[in-house]
Amino acid sequence: MEVPSILLNRILSEMAKKNGSDLHLTVGSPPMIRVNAEFSPLAGQEMMTKEVLNKIAETFLSQEEIAKLEESKNLVLVKEIANFRFRINVFYQKGLLSLSFHYIPNTVKNFQELGLSDARNNFLKVNSGLLVIAGAYNSGKTTTAVSLIEEFNKTSVKNVVTIENPIEYLFTSKSSLITQRQVGSDINSVMDGLDYCLNEDIDIIYLSEIKDEEVFNRAMPKIFELASGNCLVLLEINADSSVRVLEKILAGASQKMSAEAVRYNLADILVGVVVQKLVKRRGGGLVLANEILLNNSAVKALIREGKIYQLESIMQTSRKDGMITLEKSLASLVESGEIRQEEA
Repeated sequence: MEVPSILLNRILSEMAKKNGSDLHLTVGSPPMIRVNAEFSPLAGQEMMTKEVLNKIAETFLSQEEIAKLEESKNLVLVKEIANFRFRINVFYQKGLLSLSFHYIPNTVKNFQELGLSDARNNFLKVNSGLLVIAGAYNSGKTTTAVSLIEEFNKTSVKNVVTIENPIEYLFTSKSSLITQRQVGSDINSVMDGLDYCLNEDIDIIYLSEIKDEEVFNRAMPKIFELASGNCLVLLEINADSSVRVLEKILAGASQKMSAEAVRYNLADILVGVVVQKLVKRRGGGLVLANEILLNNSAVKALIREGKIYQLESIMQTSRKDGMITLEKSLASLVESGEIRQEEA
């Protein structure tokens, strides 16, 4: 049998050569990779066995991580393997170990490369409030969030703190000071991280997606408090529309505040919402479709009145202000020939 570490390095290198974004290893299946949203087996590879997968996991997991896996049955971490950086999910299915690897690029794309150059100007002028980057899994929302942080890092003098689980991209402080804190190793919890920020002199806070609903709900009042001060909070949320984003925020914050107070607070602190979707580009590759909601006077009024279902009409009539619906963004990509109609 091939040495497990060599086997893993070879598979990951093959994935990288094909510009794959994800690798999945499961017992009874060959290695499966995702390239430009297409899911397929990695050519020339044998079926994974229980013994091989267990030995592969042992090559990159520490004893402490193995103990955590045995206790929780699921582990998400970031590792450098074969000179590449990956977010790795180690989990069980049908009592057997499975592994998934998501490739993290070494370089941070700028807003021009992402197709968000117009939105950049709106966001870089903001000193406080709540800015939400949303989308489904693999929609590129983390890429957009770190791109914005890097823009601040290059162009302004800010004290930036990230609260992540786990830390994916590694920042190097430039004009700004960036401190990255990982839940479970640098801080015990998201709540502890937010408490730290409330008691420190911080300009920007980035919170990666909070997957636990209870933790999300408990965190929202503290996020509101931070965004109400002299701090810009950049928050990732898994949601497919601006309306759904605001529904989640309102529901979470209402656990501790009255519904009316939450609506008025959100109307005051919201900077905007960016919702993303990666779509297969005609001829290969992926292109970003996005929805952008900016908090103007009309949006504030609808949030205060609890009429967020009417926000789409505001986005449709406010193109000159930089807003756009996801539907219109996809339609524009179809019209320009970048994507096929069936992908919209």
